[in-house]
Amino acid sequence: MSSTPEEHSAASQAPTFLPLPPGVKPLPDDGNGYRLERVGKNGYVLISGFVQSVFVVTREGVVLVDAPPATSGKLQAAISSVTNRPVTHVIYSHDHLDHVGAVNDFPEAIRIAHVEAAQLFALHNDPARPMPQKIVADAHTVLDVGGEEIHLIYPGSNHASGNILAYFPAQRLAAMTDVVMPGWAPYRAWGNADYMPGMLAAHDAILSVDFDTYVGGHVYRTGTRPEVKQSREFFLDFWSTTHKKMGEISFSDIAAALAEPANAWASQKLWIDKIAQSVTSELVDRWGTKIAAVDTFTADTVGAAVVSISTDAPTNLP
Repeated sequence: MSSTPEEHSAASQAPTFLPLPPGVKPLPDDGNGYRLERVGKNGYVLISGFVQSVFVVTREGVVLVDAPPATSGKLQAAISSVTNRPVTHVIYSHDHLDHVGAVNDFPEAIRIAHVEAAQLFALHNDPARPMPQKIVADAHTVLDVGGEEIHLIYPGSNHASGNILAYFPAQRLAAMTDVVMPGWAPYRAWGNADYMPGMLAAHDAILSVDFDTYVGGHVYRTGTRPEVKQSREFFLDFWSTTHKKMGEISFSDIAAALAEPANAWASQKLWIDKIAQSVTSELVDRWGTKIAAVDTFTADTVGAAVVSISTDAPTNLP
C-alpha cells in the first residue's frame, strides 16, 4: 500500500540520525520477552529490551545483581528455567530506580550495597528500594556466597555515588551498571553522572579485573574487554576535546555580543552551546562510524562536562 501525501510529508520531516552499526542492533529473544545468555559455568545475563540483569547460581542459591522493574516477572521465569534454588542475595549496583526497583520480587534475599548507596536509599525512603541488610564500606570487598567468590569494587563516585563493580572471577564476568554501553556512545551526561571525572576511574576498575564478559545494565547485548577499552578511549577523547574547546572559544566575546552582557545565564548558555556543537562535530567525524549514536546525546554530555571541568576541576584528567 502506498503512503498518503500526509504520511510522506511526516516521514520527510522526521529527524534523521546516523545509522546504527550492525553489531549493536537488537538480538532475537526466546519468545518470552527476554534473552538469557549463559556466562561461564554458573553465570547468566538476562536481557529484556534495552535493560540487563545478572545472576549466578551457587551451591546455596542464586546471587542477583540488580532487579530492574522492566524485568519483573521475566527475571523470576529465567531463574526458574535454570535452577530451583532460591534467590538468596541481591546486590544493589547503585540506588537508581530503573535498575533496582523490582527488588521486592525477592523478599527473602539479603540485600547488599555500598555504604554511599545505602545513604541514598535512606534519603529516598522508597518502599520499592528497601534498605540493604548488608553494607560494604571498603574500596574492595570479597564475599563468599555458596562457594562463589564475589568481588565488590568501588572506585569512588562515578555514574552514581556507591555505584559498584560486581566481579565473579570463576565466571570471568564483570558487571558495572551505567558506565560502559558496549558499542554505544554514552547516554545523556553519562546518565546524569554524580561525578563525571569518576567515569575514568570506573573504566579503570573494570579493566583491572580479568573478565571475558562485561555487563553494563543497558543495550541489547553484553560486552568485551576491547569494547570497555574503546569506551575509555572515547571518554578521554570527549573530555580532552571539550577541555580544549573551552580554551579556544571566547566566553568574553560571546558575552560582549549580547544586548545585555550582564545576563550571565544567557552568555553561559551560548558559550556552552557553541562548545557542544564544535565538540560534537569533531567526535562524529572521529567516532560516528565506530560506535552507535554519537550524534544523539553528545552535545548534552558536553554541556555537563563543561560544568564538571569548571567546578570539579580534576587535575588527573587531560
